[in-house]
Amino acid sequence: MKVLFISEYYPPKIMGGGEINLELLATGLAKKGVEVSVLTSYHPGLDKVEVKNGITILRKLKTGKNPSSLIENVKRSLIFPKSIVKEVKRIVNQEKIDAIHFIGTSVIAAVELKSVGIPLFATIESYPALCPKGDRIFHGKSECMVKCSFTEFLSCQKDSQEIGKMKNKWYLKYNAPALSYIYNYYSQLNDALQHCNLIAISKYVQNVLQQQGHGSVAIPNALPLENFKVKDKKKNDNRKNSKINILCLGSLIKSKGAQVLADAVQGLDCEVSWYGKGILKEELERQIQQRNLPVTIHEQVPYEQIPSLYAQADIVVFPSIWPEPFGRIAIEAMAAGKPVIGSAIGGIKETIVEGTGILVDPGNVKQLREAIDLLIHNPKLRKEMAMKGRKIAEEYAVDRVVGKLLALYAEKISS
Repeated sequence: MKVLFISEYYPPKIMGGGEINLELLATGLAKKGVEVSVLTSYHPGLDKVEVKNGITILRKLKTGKNPSSLIENVKRSLIFPKSIVKEVKRIVNQEKIDAIHFIGTSVIAAVELKSVGIPLFATIESYPALCPKGDRIFHGKSECMVKCSFTEFLSCQKDSQEIGKMKNKWYLKYNAPALSYIYNYYSQLNDALQHCNLIAISKYVQNVLQQQGHGSVAIPNALPLENFKVKDKKKNDNRKNSKINILCLGSLIKSKGAQVLADAVQGLDCEVSWYGKGILKEELERQIQQRNLPVTIHEQVPYEQIPSLYAQADIVVFPSIWPEPFGRIAIEAMAAGKPVIGSAIGGIKETIVEGTGILVDPGNVKQLREAIDLLIHNPKLRKEMAMKGRKIAEEYAVDRVVGKLLALYAEKISS
């Protein structure tokens, strides 16, 4: 079997969990004898063609440089789909491909590629095809429950601080041509879904797709469990001179909840380490200094260094206020044997099950503060949650997830 994955980004260029999951799936499939190629965008300093872990990486696509810039996002939407169609048609004319698998926004090319006569698959691991703003936060306040229309989008975005990873500044908020362009791009992505065998990374995403008229199969993201079984280099829970270390990972944007966590830990006897970058960084650092908050913001680190961060943590907090499609951070924390506190929204609710951590209402500072305070002063509870979490994480082992994907390929290709 030959599978061609298509993704805007691929490690070492990582924008989120989608690229991490793709590398795990591609490597897992290659180990089972599948011929895997990944068609992705080129970035300076990387080889245009590379073979790694049995995977042929083709960095032939063109895209914008920065997803946080309006101009670069326009470039992405114009040149990225065209480059996919061009390169895929070239590839299928040269070799036999059994399945084409889109990741993220690359699905936009499915409309033009449906004619190649090859089964098309698409993993829905984010919301650009389901929400023009990409976050499914209704009017910037609560989880969206509607299928968006252009009129609804215009009203909703006026109350929202962000569109994707961009700040929703005045020149965008009241810019009719730009908003029309954004909505049209969403519509193209949404229309493309009907031409693919859809894979939802959680039951939550599966339900959202169903609400919008699209059937799908739920296959969760994979996790390299062995990488997170790193021994804790810290002293045991009876240490007297070291504060509880709280770890947070994610972009510094409103929807990830960094500002909520900052409010929640004020005055608590802990140390918070947040690893990430984003448009809120300067504002958060100013608040940390002015209010003397126990929070330190660190630069984003390569994914291979993440397990060591978990090993040094006592508690992991996942304070998103948007409906995360999945809960990778929660699963990673569990695999590392750490209790996790997360928001009761989106796919996070599926990953933090009873006994592995604590769920709080998204954006609720009081509940988050109480949950953190409880775990700070209860080492026995932290240990019990860690033990149960390790068992739950086994469900996301790479072999299990790859097995489900292979079964889906076989069913659709044979039919």
